[in-house]
Amino acid sequence: MDDLQVVGVHGIRQRDTNEVKLAEDWSEALSRSIAMHIGANAAAPGMTTPYYGDVFPRGRLQLGEDEEAADLDVDGDGEEFLLQALEAHTPLDPAWQPPAGTLGKVPRTSPRITASLAAIDRRFGPRTGRAVLSRLSEVQGYFSDKHKDKAAEVRDRVLQSIKQTGATLIIAHSLGSVVVYDMFQRGQIPASVNQLITCGSPLAWLPIQRKLRLQTPMTLLLPSHVAWLNVLDPYDPITAGLGLATLAPVVTDEVVDNQDDPHSAELYLEQRPVALTVHAHITRQLPAS
Repeated sequence: MDDLQVVGVHGIRQRDTNEVKLAEDWSEALSRSIAMHIGANAAAPGMTTPYYGDVFPRGRLQLGEDEEAADLDVDGDGEEFLLQALEAHTPLDPAWQPPAGTLGKVPRTSPRITASLAAIDRRFGPRTGRAVLSRLSEVQGYFSDKHKDKAAEVRDRVLQSIKQTGATLIIAHSLGSVVVYDMFQRGQIPASVNQLITCGSPLAWLPIQRKLRLQTPMTLLLPSHVAWLNVLDPYDPITAGLGLATLAPVVTDEVVDNQDDPHSAELYLEQRPVALTVHAHITRQLPAS
């Protein structure tokens, strides 16, 4: 049902794809989900995914090619943000030290960050800390004054997709959820949007909330007409296993199982809560017969 559109906002590490391929992958996953959980003949919406993987330069805001060890391109404030986020994610146990050789290659940075990576690996599995740091580095880059023009370009691409498609539902994955929430705060999301689905979101992390300048107590708020579903796998390290319902009165948290790839956007899209919410939303948009 291509006349009904969903805008999908991706996370990081999408530099080897493009807007067309990304839209195909997400659309196929959502169509499979609706067919599986609703029925083979149930209508599936069209999917548009504004692509911004080319905005931040390659080699920045990541650990380098194929996540090999690299120097982090952050200033003192940026490193402090990363440190706070990592330590909030998995508090350090000062009495524990990682066995020799378990971290693999790590970026050349402070010993405290290295210790935090080890703590995350201990909780979620080998090399998970590096993956978390890679994603956090791009979140930091999005908020950095040095990259504010690039962040504005990301927001503009999302906005133009919403305007061009007339979409009233947004699905945001990972860093995409931070971008979309930031846009809501800035008043940049059209009032016609009335449903948000976030998947694998890091919005529960206190340092990210501080970057968003949330008021104390930290509360995530959307316009009153916007329904919000947040889907998380408790083993997804980008969520730190945390939902958003305790921070956002209007959020419904749904816990799912993405099996062996807990942060996968496509696996999130294939989950039953996503299919039910999308189907209910597009059914309400259909003209009365």
